[in-house]
Amino acid sequence: MRNKQNKLVLMKFRWREKQLFDNRKPLITRFLVHWIILTVFISSCESEPYGSNWDEEDSLSISQYLEKNRDEYSKFYKILHEGKMLNTLYAYNPYGDDYTLFLPTNEAIDQFIQQNQLYGNFEELITDTGFINILTRYHTVNRKLHTDEFPDGALIDTTLTGDRLVTGFYSDGNNQLIKVNNSASIVKSNLKMTNGFIHVISGVLQKTEVSGYDWLQQQEGYSILAEAVRLSGIQSRLWWTKYTILAEHDSIYRRYGIHNVEDLKARIATPGMSLSNRNNAFHLFAAYHFVGGEYYLNDFNWGNKKYTTLAGRSLAIDIGVEIKINQGIDNYGYRVSNTGDSTLIDYISPVWENSNIMTTTGAIHSISDLMFYEPFPRK
Repeated sequence: MRNKQNKLVLMKFRWREKQLFDNRKPLITRFLVHWIILTVFISSCESEPYGSNWDEEDSLSISQYLEKNRDEYSKFYKILHEGKMLNTLYAYNPYGDDYTLFLPTNEAIDQFIQQNQLYGNFEELITDTGFINILTRYHTVNRKLHTDEFPDGALIDTTLTGDRLVTGFYSDGNNQLIKVNNSASIVKSNLKMTNGFIHVISGVLQKTEVSGYDWLQQQEGYSILAEAVRLSGIQSRLWWTKYTILAEHDSIYRRYGIHNVEDLKARIATPGMSLSNRNNAFHLFAAYHFVGGEYYLNDFNWGNKKYTTLAGRSLAIDIGVEIKINQGIDNYGYRVSNTGDSTLIDYISPVWENSNIMTTTGAIHSISDLMFYEPFPRK
């Protein structure tokens, strides 16, 4: 719970910082906001593994650093060379505020090859120049970013392929860890170069190639919602190129005595009406989980705002110290404090460890309870 609260507090200050920056507040205000964020982040754990690395290497460009440490990062250095990116990372960014390189270790590249059936060895990988060109640019963000600027969500700045990367914060004992794209941990951070930052990562970042709809259909743990979405004919109505899915795990349905989609139909479907009929409550329930637009958790606007769903009914999300979805629609249980006091929970929350899931069409967030625009029918 403490780690979750720390995440929310940090996000609160980051959203506030973004608003202040967008409004061009005076320099002293920016300084104070940065100081507050740093103080909150450091106090959230006993040790801070993500401090800046200021040494003689900050006089080198990104490519020069890789040349100097070629033995340690020989494989990605070769990949950058074959991908025609070394010259780019020698220089300043003519189209932005320098670069950020997420640098996989040699071990990370070996693991990628072992898990990829297309390449039998490193030599086969680097001969695939089309893939290498994309891979190198996907690991390069079009602005220099210190870890202090990372959100619990998607980076605002895109890679050189035009994609957004996702960063998330996790605890491992007393250490605060950062993962990129929910997969690769940062093992060495904030290496400051003359033209940006390098963050060394434990895995190779891969572009997602699955849509939100298809991701849902492939997940065994979300089978009830996935089947409801399929039976409702939602796919034929998805004219949005970008959308966000809020999804309940099957275990949430089981708390309500719903063990399969037949149970869900019996509980909510309008009798005598096709499941794909847009007026059927079953269809409306499934469609209500699709929000128009791409929203990672850090993309939702500060304060209380309503968002458009495929059901045509609005979804309310209140961003503050906590993220509250559809507050006041229903009662979802009680929270008991250490002193034994209980507090009514009248809102749904994202399940942090299963949120900010990347797809080609937008983010997917797991949520803590059954979501509908009116109280969900009990037995």
